[in-house]
Amino acid sequence: MPALPSYRRALVSACDKHPPAFGKKAYADYYRRKARDPEWVALSLATNAQGEGDGAEHLWDLAASTPDPEVAAQIQQHAIDEARHSRGYVTLLGLVFPDAADAKLLATLKKLSPGYTRKSPLKAKKRSAYARAATVDEFIQMNIAEMRTRMQHLFQRPVLLGYCPPQRRPRVRRILDSLLRDETQHIAYTARLIERAAQASGAAQVVDLMHERLRDFNEITEGDLARGKLAA
Repeated sequence: MPALPSYRRALVSACDKHPPAFGKKAYADYYRRKARDPEWVALSLATNAQGEGDGAEHLWDLAASTPDPEVAAQIQQHAIDEARHSRGYVTLLGLVFPDAADAKLLATLKKLSPGYTRKSPLKAKKRSAYARAATVDEFIQMNIAEMRTRMQHLFQRPVLLGYCPPQRRPRVRRILDSLLRDETQHIAYTARLIERAAQASGAAQVVDLMHERLRDFNEITEGDLARGKLAA
């Protein structure tokens, strides 16, 4: 990745002032405690599939409403990735917990994905709350969310491989590798868009927004932990 001085400044200062809750030991400990229950892990995969499917639809509407074709194309690819991730989590559920869901249920869960491809018409849904041009605020929220998701992948990987029947582990590893690679790419492209916005309008706004949104994410994450709920 090229040098991104304004993005780096904003992220480092925000993390210094508001250490990410999803990077703290309490967050990891909570996940590991809950992951001792295979039913919770199986349910978390279904929840991930739903979250990725919803996120794909939101991103699609955002891409369709963003006039800058270069930016819109990147958000569109993000939506395609998220749609694929939704199906991937359902595949993981079937591979890791073959007795937890029959073929009919897995087929139903795969419908959580909108199934976007490059050939899908790029059109926003009517009255969608996400049918608006993307701004630096959206890029910052995406960037932080992708970091949190990437962190969860790192917790999730050994748990899934531990529960998985040995003969299925190579395929599970390939799916997990693909998910992790995509999340890393999403962090990278949103970082570049944040840097571009900072160069265009000044770094001060980006720094302030990064602080505000990281604080928001921390409040949401800490609230989830207090209620015994780990957000997907």
